[in-house]
Amino acid sequence: MSSSSSPCAACKLLRRKCTQGCVFAPYFPPDQPARFANVHKVFGASNVSKLLNDLPVPQREDAVNSLAYEAEARLRDPVYGCVAYISVLQVKIKQVREEIANARKELAGYIGQAAYAPLVPGPGMHHPAMAQHAGTTTAPAWASTRSRRSSSSSTWPPYRTRRTSTSNSSTSSRSSRRRTWPPPPRSRPAGDSTSRT
Repeated sequence: MSSSSSPCAACKLLRRKCTQGCVFAPYFPPDQPARFANVHKVFGASNVSKLLNDLPVPQREDAVNSLAYEAEARLRDPVYGCVAYISVLQVKIKQVREEIANARKELAGYIGQAAYAPLVPGPGMHHPAMAQHAGTTTAPAWASTRSRRSSSSSTWPPYRTRRTSTSNSSTSSRSSRRRTWPPPPRSRPAGDSTSRT
C-alpha cells in the first residue's frame, strides 16, 4: 500500500482494498489516477497484473512506463497508436539522412573522400579530414615569405639604399650620399604655391 490512508490509483479505480503486497502500488501512486485509467482501458488491469508478476522487479518500472505511453498514444489515435509517432520519426530520420548525404557530396568537392568518414568519431579522435590537414599540410606560402623577409633586414622592406652616379662634377657631392626609396616628402613654406622643376 502506498500510504496508510489512501490506496494506490489502481486499487482506487478498481474499488478494492490496497494490500501491502499490491503489485500496482509502486508504479501507480494515488496522485496519478489518469495514468492507470488509460492503461486499464487499453490493456486491462488483469493483463497488466500478470505481466508485472512475470517480470523481475528491476524491469517493472520500465514496463509500466512503456504501457502508459502506449495506452496514451492509443487513446489519442485509436487506429495507429504509437505507430503513428514511430512513422513520423522515421520520415524525419530519412529526411535528415538525405540532407547528410547531400552535404557529404558537397563537402567531398573540398576535402575528397574523407567527407564520407563516420560523422561521430570516438573519444579522443577527430575527423580524418581535419587530422589529415592538421598533420600533413605545411605553412602557406605567404607565411614562409613573411618569415624570410622578417629574418633578413637587408631585403625587407624593399626600401633599398642606392648611390647615384653621374659623370657631372656638380652632382659628385650628391653621389656619395645614401638615399631611401621612396624619398620622404619635402615640406614647402607656407604660402608657396610655385612648383619646383
